[in-house]
Amino acid sequence: MNLRQLRYLCGIADAGFNISRAAAALHTSQPGISRQVRLLEEELGVELLRRRGNRIDGLTAAGEDVLRVSRRMLDGARDVRRIAEAFQHAKKRLVVATTHIHARYVLRAAIGRFIRRHPAVQLVLRQGSPGQIARWVMEREADIGVSSEPPEPVSDLVMLDCATLGRSVIVPAGHALLRGRRPTLRQLSAFPILTLDQSYVGGSAVLRTFEQAAIEPDIVLTATDADVIKSYVELGLGVAILPSIAFERGRDRALRAIDASHLFPPSMTRIELRRGSWLSPALHDFVAMVAPQWDRESVELRVRGEPAPH
Repeated sequence: MNLRQLRYLCGIADAGFNISRAAAALHTSQPGISRQVRLLEEELGVELLRRRGNRIDGLTAAGEDVLRVSRRMLDGARDVRRIAEAFQHAKKRLVVATTHIHARYVLRAAIGRFIRRHPAVQLVLRQGSPGQIARWVMEREADIGVSSEPPEPVSDLVMLDCATLGRSVIVPAGHALLRGRRPTLRQLSAFPILTLDQSYVGGSAVLRTFEQAAIEPDIVLTATDADVIKSYVELGLGVAILPSIAFERGRDRALRAIDASHLFPPSMTRIELRRGSWLSPALHDFVAMVAPQWDRESVELRVRGEPAPH
């Protein structure tokens, strides 16, 4: 038994049990992939693939168990390579997948400290939606994700709570909402509203709050970039509902922020890691800078699927 045979078995399953597609994806020949899986079955003494004539239509019961273990073994082999790379003298990389708001506001201080402490590590920021971030972490295109919760749960994604983000209403200086007490949802609905895209918790939670109150807001613009939204508020296109951290008094001199924590629920910032993956010392240090409440032992326990003492 060797890793190539296990990789071929996984490739056949990933290709929907189509040998031609599996061979193309693995850059090998159809006879070669079939022969290696046959050799694996002969060595193990059990059939792994369910065959109907010349067709394969699924896995046997033994094949399902072997496939599950094979995926873990291949993941382990990739981690072995990553460990070796982490201790080589070549420039190391840490790929962080995150949203614009987290990259621009939440992570700024931690990233500055990390770069100063790890000059030999190239930090790569990959920005996307929460759903994209979860997929990049699961597919090993990113080492870590920092985001709100993805729209769909991912079973093999470890989520570590970091901090909550409250919301504010961002308005131009002199706006009518600044003259009253805390605004109500009904008062907000009287103005055109700009907010985050619905693929973000910050956008979907806003609409859900209005829906629950049976109020239909006038949403004139949604975007994934808080700075873009604020620029249109400056143009007088409406009022924005954004995470409070997106308002910077020193930079946003033409704008004002009104606390809206009484209207909209906060969102949770979470660190996302792939279950069972190896975490480099640099990655552990990055986690500690973003969420110091998570120590190395607790993170390792969670990644291994064990409850962390918290």
